[in-house]
Amino acid sequence: MTVTTETLVDLLEQLVNIPSVTGNEQAIADWITRRLASASRGEVIRHGLSVIWRAPRRGRPLVVLAGHTDTVPPQGNTTARRDGDRLYGLGTTDMKAGDAVMLAIADTIDLDAMPYDLACVFYDAEEGPAERNGLKRVLQESPWLREASLAILLEPTDGAVEMGCNGILNVEVRVPGVAAHAARPWQGRNAVAEGAAWLTDITRFETRAHVLHGMTFRETLQVTKVAAGTARNVVPAEMVVNLNHRFPPDRTPAEAIAALRRLVPESFAFEVVDQAPPGRLCMDDAIVQRFVQHTGATLAGKQGWTDVARFTEAGIPAFNYGPGLPDLCHRADEYCPIPNLIAVHDALTTFLTREIA
Repeated sequence: MTVTTETLVDLLEQLVNIPSVTGNEQAIADWITRRLASASRGEVIRHGLSVIWRAPRRGRPLVVLAGHTDTVPPQGNTTARRDGDRLYGLGTTDMKAGDAVMLAIADTIDLDAMPYDLACVFYDAEEGPAERNGLKRVLQESPWLREASLAILLEPTDGAVEMGCNGILNVEVRVPGVAAHAARPWQGRNAVAEGAAWLTDITRFETRAHVLHGMTFRETLQVTKVAAGTARNVVPAEMVVNLNHRFPPDRTPAEAIAALRRLVPESFAFEVVDQAPPGRLCMDDAIVQRFVQHTGATLAGKQGWTDVARFTEAGIPAFNYGPGLPDLCHRADEYCPIPNLIAVHDALTTFLTREIA
């Protein structure tokens, strides 16, 4: 079967129309499993709500293509909708477009022409806490994946090769107070008032650009949740603030935690509730250089966190390369440019079937 723009659009529409908000990936995992199994090409392996397709192993260098199947909650965009050269809908850009390309490659690539062994990993729970990420489980339960010579994450990059990724911290800061009746506030201490000046300062944290190997990574710090109070007539005894911090690949999580702690008063409780390390930059690996030279793609740094970090932490060279648009992730008007689907598919296919020089 020849892969065309229309076959890729049809695949993407079908994937988008299967709801798969994080924690609800059963239907899409079953659909992908049935489709891969019906083609009778290679081996299909299930790991809970994650699915691996593996071409016959012949002792060649292993390349892994990977993409998550879950999405953020819908914003009135649950159904795929085509408008000219754009396909709109939840997950079109992040990252079911990449999943559609992977499925098409598993369906049609010439298994005898490849100088590589190949595996495609469709995994769950990427949009949730790092600890529950499906790829973490897959790498533990299929240790042969850690022998890969290269991993390509089909995260949205608009056809650029995006190296590494920022690390993530989510920290809960608890500002203490003393509860009292709202009619007698002098008998208590209002936690909101106690933390107001600090909260104002922390929301003014300026985005900082870090240039590493010619690529820019932006360090950010955002207040993403604030909660206080138990009733309308009670002085709040505590204010809880979530800080979401993105830090560049030249910093370890421990260093990032220490730097963030210095921005919070010692009297405020400070708890790291979620963290993920940054992804290593792999430009010096020969197989990565081969891909960049083959595609002629623009090199850039990955601003958002991706599982490139999980692969590079396991010692596997990895980068992001996919058809979606990074700036549209998690937006209600999310879409994927249709020409990007065939461009990324064709670039990956020719790389995977070209003889190693």
